[in-house]
Amino acid sequence: MFRFRLHPMQTKELFSAEDANRRTAWFVVGASWIGLFLHFGSLLVNTFGVFLTTLCDQFNWTRTQVSLAFMLATLTAMLAMPLTGWMADRFGARRPILVCTTIFGAAFVALSMLTPRLWHLYGLFLLLGLVGPGTSAVPHAGVISRWFSDRRGLALGVAMSGTALGGVVWPSASQYLIDDFGWRMAYAILGGAVLFIAVPLLFIFLKDPGRASNTVSQGEVVMAAGLTRIEALRSGVFWVIVIGFFIVMASIQACMIHLIPMLTDRGMSPTRAAFAASMLGLTGLIGRLATGYLLDLLPAAHVPILAFCTIAIGILILSAGVAGTPAILAAMLIGLGYGAEAATIPYLVSRYFGLRSFAEIYSYIFVAVPLGGALGPVLMGVGFDRTGSYQLVLLVCGLMTIAAAGLMIRLSSYPVIGRSTGN
Repeated sequence: MFRFRLHPMQTKELFSAEDANRRTAWFVVGASWIGLFLHFGSLLVNTFGVFLTTLCDQFNWTRTQVSLAFMLATLTAMLAMPLTGWMADRFGARRPILVCTTIFGAAFVALSMLTPRLWHLYGLFLLLGLVGPGTSAVPHAGVISRWFSDRRGLALGVAMSGTALGGVVWPSASQYLIDDFGWRMAYAILGGAVLFIAVPLLFIFLKDPGRASNTVSQGEVVMAAGLTRIEALRSGVFWVIVIGFFIVMASIQACMIHLIPMLTDRGMSPTRAAFAASMLGLTGLIGRLATGYLLDLLPAAHVPILAFCTIAIGILILSAGVAGTPAILAAMLIGLGYGAEAATIPYLVSRYFGLRSFAEIYSYIFVAVPLGGALGPVLMGVGFDRTGSYQLVLLVCGLMTIAAAGLMIRLSSYPVIGRSTGN
């Protein structure tokens, strides 16, 4: 029987190439972490409220007029998201990320030169919304999913933690910059961080598999296996993911937006209530890292079921009317589960639908699920206005989250659709 044996030198070269491929893949994760730490959803969203009153005072604009700019950017980003996903699948994620991140940074710097003309504000926010999807998790998750197979969950969790950390850092950092340097310089510094930190690191370390000169299987992802957008939209699994995460995001955002007024109504001091909100954000960061690790260990449905049940427990504790330490514990449980969303959705998309149209399919979920996050706080407010308490609507949110966990049981084992680089 003929046996093929590698020469020792060939074996050494093979393992050397695999090591280089693995290092390159984790450098990609690091670059994506920086990109997501400084992207549209992390930087612009988390600093908008800090700048809002300053812009109103500076130009005699109303809060409605300034808030309209944010709505314009958000709606534009939602409309541009599927196009961004299609481009990332067709041309690779690196080009859209680099181009959009560069324009995003330049537009953010340009905010430092705002004039009293409202069209100037709206024009810049329209541009920020147009390029925002190219800086988002959609193209970054696409390139990471193509680099990793066995440790894909961990890689996604690490990269997505950049967004979570941005939510902790940027509100306080932007306020510090405004206080010490003024709002114009604050915009210039934050935009400069995008241009002179994120863009160079992305240019150097972010690579599409198959285009990196030191990859082992350079053509492996060019014809990636998987479903087309139409096939995915016709799949029951797609709608299970959308509906389940839509419900949970509505419940989470309702609690997050109303947490501080809810706890102050119950007698907690504003400082203590703000601490509870901070702990929710901090445990969200921990949850993203933990989720990434668990996704590589547990079957498909187990991680979202575990996360949703954790969220439901936190919400139901709040529905009991608690304050003080129990309320802080409840906020932490919600945060832990909330951290699961960022890494779990792209992971499930990559496993159930493959990588052929990954970014485009993910972009549709990326748009649909936040709509639940926009709806939840409104429903929470309506419930409070009609009953004079948050407890009934919290109970409904908790039960709906449990129902969403039950929906995840419908997720079957992963289909066999091929593997990427094997990292």
